Amino acid sequence: MDLLKWVKVMDQKMTSLRVEPNLCAHLISPKSTCHSCVDHCPTKSISFSKKQIEIDNHCLACGLCSTVCPTNALAFNRPSLVQVLSYLVHQCEQNEQVYLHCEKMPVSDKNVITVSVPCLGMIPREAWVSILNKCQNLTIYHTGSGCTFCEITTGETIWKKELDAGEKIAGSSMKIMSDITCSAKPKSFDTDRRAFLSSFFNEIKATNKLAFKELLGGSEVLSYQEKRQENTLSKVKRELDEVSLHLYEKMTNESALPYMNKRALFLAQLKEIEILQKQKDIRLPTITDDCNFCGACSILCPTDALKMDRENNQVSITLNPAKCVDCSLCEDICFTKSISLQHMQNKTLLKQEQQLLVKGSN
Repeated sequence: MDLLKWVKVMDQKMTSLRVEPNLCAHLISPKSTCHSCVDHCPTKSISFSKKQIEIDNHCLACGLCSTVCPTNALAFNRPSLVQVLSYLVHQCEQNEQVYLHCEKMPVSDKNVITVSVPCLGMIPREAWVSILNKCQNLTIYHTGSGCTFCEITTGETIWKKELDAGEKIAGSSMKIMSDITCSAKPKSFDTDRRAFLSSFFNEIKATNKLAFKELLGGSEVLSYQEKRQENTLSKVKRELDEVSLHLYEKMTNESALPYMNKRALFLAQLKEIEILQKQKDIRLPTITDDCNFCGACSILCPTDALKMDRENNQVSITLNPAKCVDCSLCEDICFTKSISLQHMQNKTLLKQEQQLLVKGSN
């Protein structure tokens, strides 16, 4: 790896938020109705320029924007969602009782096993589904006063909304307690030291993963302008990038594509729990026969979920269900209003490709 790439990796890890403007529906098209990050930021620190998502110095690094962003154009790094979930599952496997709490509500009893996050609102519904299925001995610690005096003013609304959605999907409830009974049995290890070492090695591990992805290539998200200008050479490069990303995911057990971070968690649970497959917790695009095949939906789709092909006197639009994250951009920009998002069974996400519309070309 050259020095420039290493500097890029370190810069990504030094910032709490990783910004990927090419995934932002609002920047891709002014017709997009998505501005969730701006609406839910407690300090109004997020704004849009012509080609970038701007974060000012008032950012609290609460992670709420990454929760509400459907495409993960904003992703929280410190800690990442995968790190939080992995650590939670590990703690629940190793201990009889674990408490999850916000950093603003510390637990004074050192004999209690706890996991803290910047804000409970940084945990999206997809992660709650995993937590509810894997961490039956986990309890949320939340004081009676709640988040009334917290500077993260929108945090309580978001975490309760996301938890409620996760509970409905998983079909179970999370225990919430406002008081913790002090443990009579002291721990036989230094929790502060272990927490420090765990955090230190997690940072090294996360940095190495970023470095590995940069070394393999394929870590950049293309803008829709770059997609339109593709030639034979760029198509070959994209195919090689896909191989690199697949290798990265196999080696690190994490999604290499930002927009798949939350979706990958849900897919993992979907493959394990059969009853979950029959539920209708997702929305996917459908296309009516009055579509004029202008191609705007496939060109502007930030996650490449939609694809239009012209071959053998036929034109077709196909959908990769797993990549569709319900950002609504295709529905917003369709001039003929031929696309609409409809609730479908979750098992549809497990299909490799779904043909939405085919017509003979003129």
